[in-house]
Amino acid sequence: MDWIFVIVAGLLEVLSINYMNKWQLIKKFGLKKSSVLIVKMCLAFGGSLVLLNLALDTLPMSITYAVWSGIGSVGGVAVSIIKYGESANWRRLFCIFLILFSVVGLKLVS
Repeated sequence: MDWIFVIVAGLLEVLSINYMNKWQLIKKFGLKKSSVLIVKMCLAFGGSLVLLNLALDTLPMSITYAVWSGIGSVGGVAVSIIKYGESANWRRLFCIFLILFSVVGLKLVS
């Protein structure tokens, strides 16, 4: 159950990063600011941290944080490539692979 907390916390992190990017786009183009978006972003960040805290009750911090931040990093880049049209060149994809490889490697050697 604790690993489910970590995975969901990582996915909430990706969601909150998406909300943060939407907020930046609203500010950039001078559109009407949405307080609902800020509330959603805060709830997603808060939920992510609460679930991470619950997982840390039984899982080691080093692996748990690596998995959580890896999900957030890779998910954030994936969302930016898919949804916002950012570059998906081979160097960027290679770095994403290195993050995934490192997180899996940490889990395997622990």
